[in-house]
Amino acid sequence: MITTSSWILYSFLETRYQIQMSRYIRLLMMLTLFCDAFFGYILNLYEQSFLFDKILHMFGTYSFSLFAYALVMQLQKNHPVNRSVKFILAMCIGITLGTIYEISEFIGDNISHPNPPNQPSLLDTDVDLIGDLIGAVIAGIHVSIKNLVGEKF
Repeated sequence: MITTSSWILYSFLETRYQIQMSRYIRLLMMLTLFCDAFFGYILNLYEQSFLFDKILHMFGTYSFSLFAYALVMQLQKNHPVNRSVKFILAMCIGITLGTIYEISEFIGDNISHPNPPNQPSLLDTDVDLIGDLIGAVIAGIHVSIKNLVGEKF
């Protein structure tokens, strides 16, 4: 429900404030959310596969980094940014989002005590953060090579 509500809110704000988001980024975001809900929770791959969570961390961080980067760049309004700054910005956004997600999982586990816990060990957290770093670096490389803002794929 939270994911759907957030997407509806974003769609409203996008129309209201005339935000431009490429179809490529929209597709990545929807694919990430679908994989999380369907494969992760409905098909229970979070519990059955150690690798699924790590791959989704990389892909999800890549998707969310591009999404947040495109939003931030639209706030810049025609201020040129060189490639190295684009790379660093996208990478920092991805690392920050991944870290915030891991902290929220930790807090959620301590408050609700789910069975099984989202953070079964420190190793899981560390590997998730490494996956987030890889996804953020890939997003940084992507934005430094290709201009994403205002493009229609």
